[in-house]
Amino acid sequence: MKQHTTPVVVQGNQAIRLQKVLLRENIYNENWIQDLCFNNPTLVPVDEIEPSFGGIIPICKELNTASGPCDLLYLNEQGFITIGECKLWRNPEARRKVVGQILDYAKDIAKWDYQKFQAECLKARKGEETSLFDILKEQIPELEEDEFIDRVQSNLSRGRFLLLIIGDGIRENMEDLVEYLQGHGGLNFSLSLIEIPVFKNPNADQVLLTPRILVKTKEIERTVIRLTEQGAVEEVQPEGRTTPKGQTLSEKDFYERLDKARGHEIAKNLESFIRVLKETSGMLAVVGRGKRLSLNIKSSNDAYNFASIQEDGEVWFYGIATKTDREIGVEYLKSLAPLVNGQFDNTYKPWNWCVKRNGKYIMIDEYLKSSEEWKVLIENTLEKIQQFEDG
Repeated sequence: MKQHTTPVVVQGNQAIRLQKVLLRENIYNENWIQDLCFNNPTLVPVDEIEPSFGGIIPICKELNTASGPCDLLYLNEQGFITIGECKLWRNPEARRKVVGQILDYAKDIAKWDYQKFQAECLKARKGEETSLFDILKEQIPELEEDEFIDRVQSNLSRGRFLLLIIGDGIRENMEDLVEYLQGHGGLNFSLSLIEIPVFKNPNADQVLLTPRILVKTKEIERTVIRLTEQGAVEEVQPEGRTTPKGQTLSEKDFYERLDKARGHEIAKNLESFIRVLKETSGMLAVVGRGKRLSLNIKSSNDAYNFASIQEDGEVWFYGIATKTDREIGVEYLKSLAPLVNGQFDNTYKPWNWCVKRNGKYIMIDEYLKSSEEWKVLIENTLEKIQQFEDG
């Protein structure tokens, strides 16, 4: 199993091996981890777990629920809710217990409407603010109140949360954990285990934190069981699900935004197109804060972007003409342009060279009309990139 070793600090020609701090000793306890993560939200690598939940703003600690107080609660401008539970690890039973705890907290919170959620958060926060919107608007001045409230209410109604278990040394068998989670339906959530080892410099009053993600699940989605007239039991796909099980919440959120902007058929066709690209070319669909979905290919030397679909349906491009041999990238864009009745655009810096029509980006709808030709062009371009990298 891959493990990080003890960090070493180099000062000049001197290498200083740091000392592991046992968090159960002295001031380094669960409360210390909780305060640290609340006051320093950038310490929690949410963007690497679920990009749509990124940009977290700490709301409160010790939020009271019917199952007890949960340690941490964060919100972001998109109305996504992150729940954190901080634990020190001593035995497998303690690990299993905290998973059950955080699931219970999530289920309790999912029963609240926005008004109840806001009232409980403000009570736990013990500040002077009168609304959750005021808390976020202080850091995000352009935030719109009605839209923010609607997003929070939607995520509460769906039980769409990111659940984080944060500890000093987590060891859990992923298969056992997933099996355990299957018994907790009724929510649409992602769960991640985050380890934050703490090291101290023996020669200075300083500590080093090395947070790392040990486990993150795909979306765990509710299952609905229906009894037929014949007495048989069958599983029913949840209403409104437009994307397959196993996607991250960030991917699902992107497709829902695209659905709203361009229609259900376009979102469904894009998902199908990307699924084919994943199978044939190893394409990665990378979501960034819910705003765009990038079609990337990773090679041994770099990552190449073949398109980035924005949430409104526009198709942009990032660096295809600069990360590859320039001739290969330009040829890709020039070959792609006629498929959508567009033109190769090199108006700006090479990083932003793209395909446009009359100076405007073209919608994904039109690219999907030529999906087979686009797929073949991507595959041919990949062959050229491989040949170039092989020298």
